[in-house]
Amino acid sequence: MALTVYEQIMEYIKQSRRVVVALDKKISADTLGAAYSITRILERYEKQFQVTIEQSSDIYGFLTENMAVTSGLKQARRLVVTLDIREQGLDKFYYTVDEQKSKLDIYIVPKNGFFNPDDVRVGQGGFEYDLIITLGATDLNSLGSVYEGNAAFFHETPIINIDHRAANELFGEINLVEPTKSSTSEIVFDFMEACARENITQTVATSLLAGILERTESFRAPTLAPQTLEKAGRLMALKADRERIVRELFYNKSLPLMKLWGRVLARLKEDTLKRLYWSIIATDDYARAGAEPVLVDKVFEDVLRYLPREATILLFSEFNGAVMILAYSGNSNILLPELFAAYKPITFEHGVKCRIFGRDLLELEKEAIDLFVI
Repeated sequence: MALTVYEQIMEYIKQSRRVVVALDKKISADTLGAAYSITRILERYEKQFQVTIEQSSDIYGFLTENMAVTSGLKQARRLVVTLDIREQGLDKFYYTVDEQKSKLDIYIVPKNGFFNPDDVRVGQGGFEYDLIITLGATDLNSLGSVYEGNAAFFHETPIINIDHRAANELFGEINLVEPTKSSTSEIVFDFMEACARENITQTVATSLLAGILERTESFRAPTLAPQTLEKAGRLMALKADRERIVRELFYNKSLPLMKLWGRVLARLKEDTLKRLYWSIIATDDYARAGAEPVLVDKVFEDVLRYLPREATILLFSEFNGAVMILAYSGNSNILLPELFAAYKPITFEHGVKCRIFGRDLLELEKEAIDLFVI
């Protein structure tokens, strides 16, 4: 009988030695909550692992306080030195590195006789990690520099791809992709209930509920399914700390995020006839707020919660010579990919994003707003 997807995932985990858990480059409570939960399974089977994302942040500190998350990944092939020791045996070996750390000498002492250079073979080995689990990434490029700097590793290593988006390109050897679920965290919860129920501790339940609450906007999303509410209830029965999640996700904003949010509100503009709202963030705003551009997605999500969902909402973000346009529309007659086609948009969960280089922020603002006609 063929194995189910859940059973295949468990087999890959059991047979692995070292695992990379790679997250979508856009940091979120959803992927972090799912990652923490997956690492509990890896620890249960005594697997070494690394959780990595293009650029980490402290805005979800309550989810990462029990989990190390590294920025970036470096996976080089191992050099394998093979020595035939059948006749001479092996007494001991050691190595030295010179003071400049420019040369490595390896010394191998036989039990009998001596080794010949012909006894040695040098070749390329595999990679340090032998399994990849991706969370919340629609394609490999969604991992950002984690993939771009390690393309060979990702193309030669088995991948378990877990995601909730319909746009997922099914790039893994195993694809646990369920667009009917609210979040990657909900998918991981279903998986753990079926295969690793004993690992759903209070901390795991809190992490998974955080991902669900973020993706459903604290159960206010119009697409919220009854099944998601029922699972959230089961997580709270497992003592998930909903009060802390709500406090951390929706009230305890970091100071840089609050400063950027203040600049967006101060510059918020409205065209009542077009049902259009927009604002801008300039490079100087990031510097004065002590913020990184990775926060722009979080700012945009907060803007969407603040403004009417039936409206069209744009955010223009400038940073070091590049302008990012984030666009959402609750008007089904407005086709954002077609409207912004000249800017080569990419779709994301709230609409489209466009990155433009070498253009003035205010000129782009006027140009983009003029695309919307009554």
